[in-house]
Amino acid sequence: MNAANAIVPRFETWLLRETGIDASSLGINALERAVLERVRVARLGLAAHDTSVAIDPAEIEAYWQQLNVSRDERQALIEALVVPETWFYRDREAYVALARLANERLVRDPMHVLRVLSLPCSTGEEPYTIAMTLLDEGIGENRFTVDAFDISARVIEHARAGRYGRNSFRGHPLAFRDRHFTALDDGWQLSERVRDTVRFSHANLFDLQAGAQAPYDFIFCRNVLIYFDREAQDRAIRVLDANLASGGTIFVGPAETGLMMRHAMTSARIPLAFAFRRSTPEETNAARAAKPLAMSAANLTAQAARPPAFTAATRAPAKPPLASRALAPPPARPQQSVRALPPASTAPAAAEPWLPAARRHADAGEFDEAERLAHQHAIAHGPNVDAFYLLGLIADARGRSADAADFYRKALYLEPTHYEALTHLAALLDIGGDRAGAQNLMQRAQRSAARAAQPAQSTQPAQPVQSPTDDAQRSRGFHAARRS
Repeated sequence: MNAANAIVPRFETWLLRETGIDASSLGINALERAVLERVRVARLGLAAHDTSVAIDPAEIEAYWQQLNVSRDERQALIEALVVPETWFYRDREAYVALARLANERLVRDPMHVLRVLSLPCSTGEEPYTIAMTLLDEGIGENRFTVDAFDISARVIEHARAGRYGRNSFRGHPLAFRDRHFTALDDGWQLSERVRDTVRFSHANLFDLQAGAQAPYDFIFCRNVLIYFDREAQDRAIRVLDANLASGGTIFVGPAETGLMMRHAMTSARIPLAFAFRRSTPEETNAARAAKPLAMSAANLTAQAARPPAFTAATRAPAKPPLASRALAPPPARPQQSVRALPPASTAPAAAEPWLPAARRHADAGEFDEAERLAHQHAIAHGPNVDAFYLLGLIADARGRSADAADFYRKALYLEPTHYEALTHLAALLDIGGDRAGAQNLMQRAQRSAARAAQPAQSTQPAQPVQSPTDDAQRSRGFHAARRS
C-alpha cells in the first residue's frame, strides 16, 4: 500500500465531495485497496485482486487523472467501495411500526396514497420488504408507491431483477417467502406484483431536491449517515427533513439516533424501530428555551475527530433481526459500580489490537466476538471509555437497553463530556418517558460540543478538571429505556 500513501488524501477528498462518505468510516485501508484494485483493472488490465505486479506511483497518478475526466471510472470506484449486505425484514420492528402508522394514516385520510422512500436501497431487500409489509396489511398496490434510490448502478440492476439467494433470507419466520416468491434452482424470484410497486433510480441522497417531488409519508434511511462526516450528516438530515410530509416518519439505524436529535426531530418512541418525526413548534420552542447556547452545525464538527466505534452500516453484515433470534446472554461485565471504577486513561492502549478488532467485528455485525474483544481489552488495560461506549452500542443494537445505559454511564464516568455517549443515553431516556433526563443530557452534550469548538487558550492557566464522580452523581437518577 505504500505506493498509494502519498496521494490517498486527494482520493479521500474526492470521495467526500462525490458521495459525502468519510473514508475513515469504511474501515482500515478500504479506500487504498479500492484505488489499487481499479488501477490494476483500468490501467494495467489485470484482475482486481491480482497482486503479482507491483504498482508504480506513476500509474496511480495517471489513474487520478483518469478518474477526474471519466464519469464511468468514478462510478466504478464507487462500486468498488460500496459492498451491499442486507436482507429481507432486517430489523423487523421498523416494518411492524410502518404497518401500524400506515393504517393510521389511511384511516385519517382514506383517499390518501402513501408515499415511501428507501435510500440507499442496496439490492432491493428493504424497498421490497416495505412493499410486502403494506400488501400483507391489506393495503392495495394502488394505495401506495415506493421510491428506491442508490448510488450504485450495479445494485439497482440487481434489485430490478428481483432474484435472491439464501443470504437475503435470514431469521424466522419466512412465511413471506412462500407468499411472494417462486423457488428457483439457485434461489427465489420475487413476484411481479411486488416488483411493480417499487420504482428504482440511480441517485445520490444529496440529489434529492426539496419540492421536486411530493413529500414522503415514510423515509427509510438506515445505517448510512454514520458513513458521512459531520457536515454531510447535517446536510443529509436537512435533505430528508425537506422531503418528509407533515406527520411523516423517518426510520434510521440504531447508531444514528443521536444524529437525529441534533436536529428538529423527536423520537416516535416505538421500541427498536429507531423512528423519528419532525418536532412540533411547541417541542422546538421548548428545546430552544432549554438551550442557552445556540449550536450550529459548524460548532459540532470538532466532535468528528472521534472515529465512530460502531457503524452496523446498511452495507455491512449484521446479525439477523432482533425479533427473530434468541438474544445471547448479557456479557460478563465488571463487578464494580460506576462510582467505584478507578481512574483510568481514556486513550486506547496501542500495545494490543483488541479494541480496533472489536470495532471491526461490531461493524461486521459479529457482536459476540466484538463483546469478547472489548472485555479482553478492559481486562488487560483497565476501564476504558471507548470500550464502554462500544459495548453500549452493541447492547443497544441487540435490544439490551439496561445494559446499554449502564455502559454509556460507565463511559461518562470516565469522560463526562463524551458527546456520543451523552446523546445515545439521552435517546434511551427519551423513549422511556424521562423527557427531563433526556433534555438534561442533551444540554450537557451541547455544552461539550461548544467547549470542543472553542480554540485552545494556551496562555490561560489550566482549569481544574471536573470530577467524574460529581457528574455520575448528577446522572444517578436516570433510568434506562429503549432507544428508538
